[in-house]
Amino acid sequence: MMTKIKHSPVVEKEESGHLMNDRIKLVRTFWQLFSNQKWDEAKQLLHPDFIAEWPQSRERMNRANFIEVNRNYPGTHKIEVLQALETHNKVVTTVWIVADTGQRTFANSFFEIKDRQIFKIEEYWAEPYSAPESRKQWVEVY
Repeated sequence: MMTKIKHSPVVEKEESGHLMNDRIKLVRTFWQLFSNQKWDEAKQLLHPDFIAEWPQSRERMNRANFIEVNRNYPGTHKIEVLQALETHNKVVTTVWIVADTGQRTFANSFFEIKDRQIFKIEEYWAEPYSAPESRKQWVEVY
């Protein structure tokens, strides 16, 4: 039996009190558009030389194909950004995705930004599962 996952809100300000930088805003806008299935608008955020890679399945897509793969994926998906961190020209996010098909999954995504657009995304997918009995004596299930 799965436990409901509790998420804390992502802080919208940096420690200095300044608003999020443009790279994080760009990536959050991307996720919002994907959550609302606004594929053509999301495509405009992608660099013309954009590449997406899914190392787990060894798939690589250009900008047009990445949008079409997502546009044609079964179901409607709602996406919640759990974390968004920036380092140099990269933004790293963890999102929680819930689909009307019953699918529930995490995605960890590494975004490279170039010319104020998303140049590359490398994504890793992880579906939640119950903790195995063999380690329950050493862990806290939340």
